[in-house]
Amino acid sequence: MDIKNILNKTVNFFDPYRRGPLFTNYGIVGIIFIAVVGFVFYRLITADGSTAFGWIITWLSIGIHEFGHKLFGLISGGNRFWTVSGGTLLEIIVPFSAFFYFQRKGWEIQADICLLLLAIAFKSIGFYTGISLYVGEIMIVNAVDGANSVPDWDYMHKWFGSEGKEYFVQQFFYIASALTTALGFWLLIAHIRRWIKSDVNMNDESQNYF
Repeated sequence: MDIKNILNKTVNFFDPYRRGPLFTNYGIVGIIFIAVVGFVFYRLITADGSTAFGWIITWLSIGIHEFGHKLFGLISGGNRFWTVSGGTLLEIIVPFSAFFYFQRKGWEIQADICLLLLAIAFKSIGFYTGISLYVGEIMIVNAVDGANSVPDWDYMHKWFGSEGKEYFVQQFFYIASALTTALGFWLLIAHIRRWIKSDVNMNDESQNYF
């Protein structure tokens, strides 16, 4: 089996209706939109005085994060690495899995919303990867150790070799959050426009988005 066939089978599995990010028109307008919107959201996430905005979107995924500690702790038999890492893993797994589920069903608008939820997860993770940068400013409560506990990423930075690079890891997740948000909005707009066109059959994958 050659590489082309493998790629086709992979795409057929994840996006059989060919309506996802790989099959959406972007062009110059799309590239500019993603760049500008991504920059705006990055500034919103990182700018001074954006604490309220950051906390609102962070708390949207905190329940999934805390449940992840319990779930992976149970699955791993209490293994410390999986228990601590489980919160971050589940934050990513839930919206990512939902995105692919809706993508396979051909429900592209629902899939787009899941990308926005993934962006929220990236923002939440980014905040906690740099939690040591805010020592003395906040109190940490998690499902592993309780109130005033050691943040997950204090352990994880040691395990992953990123200790001392907290700022750069945080910026990576913030940029991922901003770009995923921009991509999600572009896809959502494209798919809604396609849906409201009177001459478009949503089950006809040969139709264009614009």
